[in-house]
Amino acid sequence: MRIHVEGWRSFPHSYSITNQFQLLEMLKRSPLELTHEDIPGLKPEWQPFTGLLNQELETHLQHIPQAINPAVDVTLRVYQPFNFQSSRSQKTLVYATAPWGILINSSLPLKPLFHLKNQSLNSDVTVITPSEWSREGLIRSGLNPQQVIVIPWGVDPTIYHPLNETERIGLRKKWGWDDYFIFFHVGSLQDQDGIKPILRAFTQIAARYPQARLVLKGSALFQNSDQWLTHAIQEVLTEEQVADIKPKIAYLNQPLSCTALAQLYQISDAYLAADVATAFNLSVLEAAASGLPIICSSGGATAEIINEQFSLKINSQFKTRIIQNQSRFFIHPSWEHLVELMQEVIENSQWREQAKKIAPEWIAERYTWKHTVDKILEISQKETPISWGTPINNIPLSLSSPHSILVEGWRDIPHSYSFINSYQLLEMLKYPALQVFHQDIPYVTSDWKPSKQLLNVEAQDLLDRIPVLETGQKTDVTLRIYCPFNLTASASKKTAIFGCTEWGIVPRSILNGMKIDCFREAHRNSDTLIITSSHWSREGFIRSGAVPERVVVIPLGVDPQIYHPTSEEKRQELRQLFGWNDCFIFLNIGVMWNERQGIDRILKAFARLTEKYPEARLVLKGRDAIFPSKDYLKKATKDSLNDAEIQRVSSRLRYIGNNLSSLEMAQLYQAADAYVSPYSAEGFNLPVLEAIATGVPVICTDGGPTDDFTNETLVYKIRSTFEEITLKTGETRFFLEPDQDHLLELMETVIEKGNLYQTLQKIGPNFVAQKFTWKIIVEQLLKVLFHNL
Repeated sequence: MRIHVEGWRSFPHSYSITNQFQLLEMLKRSPLELTHEDIPGLKPEWQPFTGLLNQELETHLQHIPQAINPAVDVTLRVYQPFNFQSSRSQKTLVYATAPWGILINSSLPLKPLFHLKNQSLNSDVTVITPSEWSREGLIRSGLNPQQVIVIPWGVDPTIYHPLNETERIGLRKKWGWDDYFIFFHVGSLQDQDGIKPILRAFTQIAARYPQARLVLKGSALFQNSDQWLTHAIQEVLTEEQVADIKPKIAYLNQPLSCTALAQLYQISDAYLAADVATAFNLSVLEAAASGLPIICSSGGATAEIINEQFSLKINSQFKTRIIQNQSRFFIHPSWEHLVELMQEVIENSQWREQAKKIAPEWIAERYTWKHTVDKILEISQKETPISWGTPINNIPLSLSSPHSILVEGWRDIPHSYSFINSYQLLEMLKYPALQVFHQDIPYVTSDWKPSKQLLNVEAQDLLDRIPVLETGQKTDVTLRIYCPFNLTASASKKTAIFGCTEWGIVPRSILNGMKIDCFREAHRNSDTLIITSSHWSREGFIRSGAVPERVVVIPLGVDPQIYHPTSEEKRQELRQLFGWNDCFIFLNIGVMWNERQGIDRILKAFARLTEKYPEARLVLKGRDAIFPSKDYLKKATKDSLNDAEIQRVSSRLRYIGNNLSSLEMAQLYQAADAYVSPYSAEGFNLPVLEAIATGVPVICTDGGPTDDFTNETLVYKIRSTFEEITLKTGETRFFLEPDQDHLLELMETVIEKGNLYQTLQKIGPNFVAQKFTWKIIVEQLLKVLFHNL
C-alpha cells in the first residue's frame, strides 16, 4: 500500500506529535510505501522546533521521501484548517477534531443557526477523529455519521513509562521537588483546558497542605499560554490568593522534548485534567502511561480513555453557550469537587501506588501508536459506507411483508401533537401490510378534555377503531408522540419519539417532567431515535446533548383535501358569513403565547397599520380548551398598547377561542387575505404551511424552522436577529427577534398588492402537494422507523 501523508511536523502541537509518531510507526510496516509533505503552521511565527524527538527518530523522519500529489492509494491529512476535499488518491483520510462539540470557524462569521443538514463529502473521504465527543461534534456540524471514524491517539511506552523508585527520587531531588506533592498539568492554559477550576481548587489545597505544589506546562510561542494564564488568574483569584499561591506554582512555557516532558510526568504525583472542551487530551495518556493517577472531568472526551482504577472523575455538567455568535458545547467541572479529589489523592498513598501499577499496563494494551496505525490501515482498505440519514428519499420502503407499529400519544385535543398523531395514524392505516396499534397517553393536566369534533366523522371513526395492544403482544416499532418525552426503551425492536424544541434547547420544565437531570446522559444511555420536524428543532435537541446521528428531521404535512384554495364565489360566501366584507383580514392561529409567538408584535404593527388602513382587521384564533389563550391575549394587549391604540385595535379585532374542526379551520385560511406570524421560537409552525396550502399570502420570521419549508416566492420573511437570554433559573433560551418596522412594512405591502391571493392560489398548493402532504411525510417516517428491520 502506498500512503502519502500531508501534515505538520516539528511543532509542539498535538497534531504534529500525532503525525510524527504515526509516521514512525508506519515506517516499521515494510509493505508500506510512505511519502510526506510538510504543511505550513497556522501562524507565521510557528517555526519548526528541532529536538522534540531524539536524534535517531528525527533522522528516520527526515528520510521519508517528500512528494506532492503523488498517485498513491491513500492520502492522510494531519493539519489545520481541515481540508475535506478529495485527493488524487483512491481514498482520503482527514484528521479533524471538534473540542467545542462542533466545528468552530474563527475567521469567518457563521450564521448562528447551523441548520444541520449532512454535508456532501465524496464517498472516498473518511474523517478520523480521536474521541466520541469529537465525533459527535463533527456530526453536529453536518458531517455524514458513517464517514466519521473514531481512532484514539496513542503514546510511545518506551518514552512514557514509570521510573523505578530510586530513579524517581534522584530525579525529584535534581528538580528540588523531593519534599513536595506535585500536581501536574500540560496544555495551552486556555479556559477550555480547565485552568480556572484548577487555580481555584489549588488555592484551597495549598492552604490545607503546605507541601502541595502545582506545575503548569504551557507554550508561550505556539499557544500564548502566558496571556491565558494571566487572564485566568485575574478572573478567578484575589490579590491575596495570588500572593499566597504564587510561590507554590511553577510555570514552564518553553518547548520541551518528549523525553524531558516524560520526566515531568515521572516525578509528579498526580495529573489534573479539569477539561472544559477537548477532543482527546493526549497529555492524559502520557501521564497515565507514566504511572500517574488522573483527576479528570466526567462526561467529556478524557473520560472515554481512562479507567476508574487509576482515575477520579470530577462532577461535571454538560453546557451549551453562544460564544462569538457560535454555539459551543462543553463540560463544566465543579472546582469544589476537584478540591475533594485533590485532597483524596494526597491522603491515599496506597491508591496512588495502585494507579502506578495499573495505568501503564492499561494504556499499553489499548493506546499505543501501534494500535492507532493498525486502525488507520484497517479503514484505509475498507469502502466508506453510504449514510442512510440524509436524504431520506434514498431509503427503500419495503412493507410487503407484515410489519407492526405501536403509537403511544395524544388524540382528540386541539394540540399540535394530537393533530400530528391523528393525521399520521390515518396515513399509516392505508398500508395493508402495516398493523397499527395505539395507546392513548394521559394529557399533561386533567383540565384538558377530549373533543371528538376536531376531525370529520369518517376520520374519527377510523381512529377510534385502531386496536389496543394486548398484554404480552409486541410490535416492531414503538413511536411516542407526547410530552414530556420518554426516552426509555420499549418492548419493540426500535423505539422512537416525536418531539420539538421551540426555544433552541430542551427546557428544564421538560427535563423535570422526564425526571432526569441531563438530556445528554439520558439519550446516550438509550437507543431511542428522536424524530423532529425542523432543523431549528434538531439543533435544540443537539444543544441539549442528544446524540446527533439519532436525531432525524422529518417535516410536518397537511391534508390537501382539507387545506386548499376555494373558488372566489365560495370565498366571498365565507367572508360574508364571517362578516369580513370590505375588509382586509390578517389571520394568526396559535396559543397566543406572547414570548414565543409574538402576539405583542402583531398588535403593535396592527395598531400602527390601522391609522393608514382603517379597513384592516385582525383575526386571532386561540385554543381556550387547553390553554388560557384569551388571558394571554389580554395581557399582551395591555402590556404592548396604549389606551388610544387599544381602542382603535379592539374595534377591529376578532378573537375566536372555541374549538373548530379541521374543515372550519381551513375556512378561516380560505377567507383571510394574509397570514402573519412574527414568531420568536417555534418547532415547526404548522399554520404557516396550512396557509401556504390554501394559497394565502404569508408573512413570517426569517431564520427559524419555517425556513425549511418556505422560500421567497411563497412568503414574505421578516428580518430577524438570533438572540439568547439566560433566565433567573440559569436556563439559557435561544430565539429570534423579528424587526418590528419590517413587519409593519410587509403588512402594508400585502395590502397594497391586492392580486397576491390570486397569484399564490396555484403556487402555494402545488409546492405543498409535491413535498408536504401527510402521505409524503408518513412515507418518510416509515422509511426511517422500519429501516433495517
